Amino acid sequence: MAELGQLRGVAAELRRQGGWLMAISVDRPADLRKVVELVGPDTLVLSDPEAKVIRDYGLLHEQGGLDGEDIAIPAHILIARDGRIIWKHVAQRIQDRPDPADVLTRVQALSEPRS
Repeated sequence: MAELGQLRGVAAELRRQGGWLMAISVDRPADLRKVVELVGPDTLVLSDPEAKVIRDYGLLHEQGGLDGEDIAIPAHILIARDGRIIWKHVAQRIQDRPDPADVLTRVQALSEPRS
């Protein structure tokens, strides 16, 4: 949850460009209420309790939770409007997260004209 709070600048920049920051979790919607309150209106928080989308992206850590439950591998993925993956960072361990400033730089680069 703290990481999503740190990504508020990224979320605001994506909204400025017509995109969205989305968080997808295996948690049930009722368990995500605090997350929704924390991240604010510029972030979509989606519940995927059957882990369909998480599995489709190859991000399911089966029985990786404290009680042996399936959890999502932390990942950051920038997806273009046409569905192409522009950039992705998949954590190798739970603490492996990109710096929010680096993610913001990547998002800002999306609106720069290409030469």
